[in-house]
Amino acid sequence: MQRLSLARLRALSWKLGLAIVCLYGIQAFCHRSTDGFTLNAISSSRPYNPAFDTRALKTEEKEELAIAFEQPYRYIGCGGQSFIFLSQDEKYVIKFFKQRVFTVPLWIRYFPIPYVLDRYRAKKTWHRQDKIQRDFASYKIAFEELQEETGVLFIHLNPTQDLQKKLTLIDKLKIRHTIDLDKMDFIVQRKADLVFDRINALMKNGNLSEAKRHIDAIVELILNRCDKGYHDRDPNIRTNCGFLGEKAIKIDVGRLMKKEDSRTANSKWRELQRITGPFETWLQDSYPELGAYLSEKLKALRSDLNIEETSL
Repeated sequence: MQRLSLARLRALSWKLGLAIVCLYGIQAFCHRSTDGFTLNAISSSRPYNPAFDTRALKTEEKEELAIAFEQPYRYIGCGGQSFIFLSQDEKYVIKFFKQRVFTVPLWIRYFPIPYVLDRYRAKKTWHRQDKIQRDFASYKIAFEELQEETGVLFIHLNPTQDLQKKLTLIDKLKIRHTIDLDKMDFIVQRKADLVFDRINALMKNGNLSEAKRHIDAIVELILNRCDKGYHDRDPNIRTNCGFLGEKAIKIDVGRLMKKEDSRTANSKWRELQRITGPFETWLQDSYPELGAYLSEKLKALRSDLNIEETSL
């Protein structure tokens, strides 16, 4: 009898282990298949915060936004902070925030932990609260102060009742979802082409002069942002910048901050060096004539800004 009980116990343990492995595998498969997107993942339960209010839309913005909302959006990818959907006419993207990056996990908020770990709990809570303050402040800057430099048409950072709009999303598995936009945090942005993709396309078609004008537009984007007194903490041209028509814009708008000394000549020069460095290296490797063009342009700008050679 004892041997039989032990045999049954081993069998049950093996089955339980197998079940856990299977459940984990199913969960991992579902996550890969959807990139982790669910309606719950983008649903916010935060209360209204007046600090996240934004200016009223202009008439032309309301009209364009109405067009943007009158069509379904299909999933095209995700970043560290949002799931991204493209409009049917491919003119707009909507970015829904991954709420987990702003939310303190339940186990930290409610699960009893030893007193010695209270400091960890407090630090984790502060970090999440600070993150939402910084990120949402950046989204407001993108919409209210740098709209021309970001292509942001609309931001929605608080629960509302006045949108009264349902939107259809098509996820990675082609499943359609209907969401209430009043209850979501999101950004509507005009669709831009990535910088490297546009440069590659222009050079493939032999449009050297046009490619040079696009390089000018990137430099202009950096200088315009500095002139308005703002700093970009995540300036990667390859992934975070694009072209809206022939105008360069900042695509990822979550790392902007006010910095008055950005207007000084030295700050502008440091920003140009910091941001264009990797871009210039790519151009030198891929299209040496464009790399040389950017290098000469930067030298001319250094002279215009009266930056001494020792400042390099």
